[in-house]
Amino acid sequence: MMNKMLSKEYISKKISHPDNFLIYYKPYKIDRNQSYHISTIHITPIRFDKLRNNKHTDKVSYFEKHKNLIKESKVQNLVTALRNYLDLYYDWDGYQGIAPQVKTVEESIRLVQKLPDSIPLPKPMVSGTGIVGLFWGKNNIYAEICFEGDGTFWYYGNDGNFEIGEESVSLKEEIILPADLINLINKI
Repeated sequence: MMNKMLSKEYISKKISHPDNFLIYYKPYKIDRNQSYHISTIHITPIRFDKLRNNKHTDKVSYFEKHKNLIKESKVQNLVTALRNYLDLYYDWDGYQGIAPQVKTVEESIRLVQKLPDSIPLPKPMVSGTGIVGLFWGKNNIYAEICFEGDGTFWYYGNDGNFEIGEESVSLKEEIILPADLINLINKI
């Protein structure tokens, strides 16, 4: 179909594929007879039965859903990386490193899953003492949260001008990050 010469009217239409794909054809002129060839095909998966009728709303809800799926995927990748720390063995780092305990990893995963959407996802880290951490960093701004498996976490942050931190913050049912930490992370 890509090599066929098509009329301008045919190309400008959206063609619905039976497998719930929208196929957009972008034409370009190739000769004096006003014939068109397809230069680009965009195939976009869309569940038509889930979209609203308003054309603008359709686009917004599709992109919001797509954005949420991407974030869920990134959260799942982060959770998987944290769970992989449970596969570490004694002396995993060559310096008698201790593998983190299950409770330590579970606490870090719980915080990741409760992070508000306004906060970017952190990167995971593990130390040779069995501590699991999450960190954010960009340019001269750095923040970290670390877990030891005792029902608390500690945090540290620095933006070049000032340092923040607290040695013991309780992990309750509803995890609330300290305001100074949220403010620092939002600068990243």
